[in-house]
Amino acid sequence: MLLLSAVPVFSQQEDPTESEDIAIEDLIHLKAETEASALQKMLNENVAASSRKKLSSRETPGIVSVISAEEIKHMGARDLIDVLRLVPGFEFAMDVDFMVGIGLRGNWANEGKVLVMVDGHEYNELCYQTVPFGNKFPVDQIQRIEIIRGPGSAIYGGTAEYGVINIITKGNSSFDGVQASGNYGFLPGVPGQKNGSLTLGKQINKDWHMDASVFRGARIISDQLYQDIYQDNDPVSLKDYSMSEANNASVGLSYKDMQIRGSWDQFQQQGPEFLVRYNHWYVSAKDEIAIGKKLIVAPSVYYTSQVPWSRQTVTDTSATYDYQVRAQRMKTNITASYDFTRRINLITGVEYFHDRAHSLQDDDNFGEGIASVGYHNLAFFGQGLMKHPWANVTLGFRYDKHNAFGAAFVPRLALTKRINQFHFKALYSHSYRAPGIENINLNENIRPEKSSTAELELGYQFTKDMLLAFNAYRIHTNDVIIYSYMDLDDGGYLEAYDNYQRTGTQGIEVIYKVKRSHWYANASYSFYQADRKHTVETYRVAEDPHLFVAFPAHKISINGSAALARNLWFSPSWVYVSERFGYDAVDSEATPILNRFDPYTTIHLFLNYDHLLTHGLSFGMGVYNLLNIKTPTVQAYNGDYGPIPGKSREISVKLSYEFSFKQK
Repeated sequence: MLLLSAVPVFSQQEDPTESEDIAIEDLIHLKAETEASALQKMLNENVAASSRKKLSSRETPGIVSVISAEEIKHMGARDLIDVLRLVPGFEFAMDVDFMVGIGLRGNWANEGKVLVMVDGHEYNELCYQTVPFGNKFPVDQIQRIEIIRGPGSAIYGGTAEYGVINIITKGNSSFDGVQASGNYGFLPGVPGQKNGSLTLGKQINKDWHMDASVFRGARIISDQLYQDIYQDNDPVSLKDYSMSEANNASVGLSYKDMQIRGSWDQFQQQGPEFLVRYNHWYVSAKDEIAIGKKLIVAPSVYYTSQVPWSRQTVTDTSATYDYQVRAQRMKTNITASYDFTRRINLITGVEYFHDRAHSLQDDDNFGEGIASVGYHNLAFFGQGLMKHPWANVTLGFRYDKHNAFGAAFVPRLALTKRINQFHFKALYSHSYRAPGIENINLNENIRPEKSSTAELELGYQFTKDMLLAFNAYRIHTNDVIIYSYMDLDDGGYLEAYDNYQRTGTQGIEVIYKVKRSHWYANASYSFYQADRKHTVETYRVAEDPHLFVAFPAHKISINGSAALARNLWFSPSWVYVSERFGYDAVDSEATPILNRFDPYTTIHLFLNYDHLLTHGLSFGMGVYNLLNIKTPTVQAYNGDYGPIPGKSREISVKLSYEFSFKQK
């Protein structure tokens, strides 16, 4: 119909040659008017993380953020923290031993509440379900990050209570070429960061593809002096006692829809007192088998062997650990998807996993004379999708039965629709956090933590280049799993995990996007308020009951990039964080006390030149923490650690080269 309306109908008196010229001009004009913009192409890309059936970001049943390789490159991100701090709702706090963990929507989410996946491999360790952040993930190898800022248990189970971070690397994205990159950071008097990565991908023929990648990185946590909260010792320079090192490698082989992938990930971090190591191996295989035109069956097998959170004292030269456990998981999954019509789809499946843990250091780790334990879990899940002219209806559930802590049932309901430039999402989900191996070990009566979350998003695309979206949420969490310890008279301590009655937050998030061919900009605002009825004293701020420890109520982020000249991109970013509270001192009775930390602003600037001297060679230089504000990272609870002092202004230099085998 568009083509017919563009071609004029001419009478016998008209010159056919002249009319043909007019028709061609009209068609060219029509193409220019209707061609999708850069923003529309991004919005129309399917998102896999929030639904078992891929839908565009404006209709997928989740509050999602998608970050591309282009954005990561232009911002000159040093690590995943640089990327995620620009996403509404995300903040970071300290756990123990100077490890940095994640918070989402005002909630401390480090243990089993945010699932982190890299190419389908689950990076949450099995004992405590933590993920250390920092210079661990090779950001230059990332093709795309899909983030669910909301519950994901109905799809992923008991490690996705509050959110999901799904990382897809370039090697796992049909990359056909070679990419190498190096990054070096300069701090006053000391190297700040030294990273190097290499990715190889080869499309052997139309069916076969292989890839391999390696990464090595090193970075200091801070270049400032650290004082322990009790001031029992003299301040120490973290230039000498806060180095993190990361190594990982992955290989993949795919044939049509079948894929085999293996990866190795090692991370270690040293603080003034302890050295902590993680060592993980992953192997997975999956396939999609079409049975007729409507049914697809997808079997998968997943295995991981981990030595997570092995700890030894820095002064111990014998290389013995005070904690070291090997944990393993074997998981199988069969999912079936059936299209009844173009508008109705049903997905169902079953998943089983078996966990086993064996102490490598203490034969009594799991009880007197017990060095190993094993657990198993059986899950059933389903999802129905009906596309209606008024709304897409997604109805799903997951039922898990664990032999140690019992059952968990999590339903979800979503109404989503894009109507011309307008879109809406109305979501209600249950989710849960499954106790990890050590949670069960320290409390055999521990129960799963359970949440209910209601979300509403409204968005409008004002022009083909501009989008504004607003969402509001309310999270209620019951049977909250909280760690505690008690000092003993003999100098030791007693650890425990217990269920507390209630916690949660409510708040809003606003996102504004403008994306054009030679520049783009993103702005976001996020706000949360603590549940006034929460019962977790560990997170409470007596001075301001609207806040939880370590997490600011308000965050504003603005970032973007503009082409100053051909191949030259300038990318600033600005983040404002409101006041926080954290433990940084003790009173006269040596009891840790909460203090207020002032609001702060961070500014990063990065300049990137593409195709320097030769095609594919890029050089970038940036300054991080331009204002030289040494913002501390505070602990998210009272754990007897003083805040990690912020780093000084850092100059970062990045060099990368990418060669495509498809180039002529």
